Amino acid sequence: MSSLEQRFPYYRRLLRLYPAAYRRDYEAQILQTLADMLDDPEHSRAATWARALLDLPTSITRQQVSYTAAAMTSTPDYLKHYARTGAWLVTPFFLLVALNGLNGHTLRGTVLWHTNVLLVWLILLPSLAVLLNLAAWGRWVRQNSRQTGTSLWHAISDIRRSWPALAVIIVGLGIIGFVYGHDSAHCLTGNPVRELHNAHQTLRCIQRG
Repeated sequence: MSSLEQRFPYYRRLLRLYPAAYRRDYEAQILQTLADMLDDPEHSRAATWARALLDLPTSITRQQVSYTAAAMTSTPDYLKHYARTGAWLVTPFFLLVALNGLNGHTLRGTVLWHTNVLLVWLILLPSLAVLLNLAAWGRWVRQNSRQTGTSLWHAISDIRRSWPALAVIIVGLGIIGFVYGHDSAHCLTGNPVRELHNAHQTLRCIQRG
């Protein structure tokens, strides 16, 4: 460990919030600049520390956004395509829930709240979004691992390029979990989380409110 790293151990931990590549190239320079300013008698130590700590969040955010945007340029087109498709598949859930809320739950008396329609936009579409993006993400992880010569875990943790697919997967699973855990589902199934085979009854329960 260098003398600068020993001098600023806590500040150096904050620098870990920078992208790894940026930290690798500029960490020593950042620490040296801070040390020079603190050692300069013309600069107040308190003011120097205040400026360094106040500038840090803005700088970290700017670099994270910059490196993420750069990483996205190397994201395969198929991963972006399935992420966009998945986003469209989960959109009806949010639109219909919002529309039903704005209209005082009047949709419950229309075809949009029929059990078969609910099955499509509450379960089938989010499930399809999850499956498509899981398949695309799994393919990307294998390719990334082979191309970079790194472990599968390293490829899995490379979320700068895979985050669109992962976001769709999380949202889709969240919708499905919400449906099975809806507080009105107990009227027929008790605990729907333990009785996933009663999805039809759960949907009927929600339909009746």
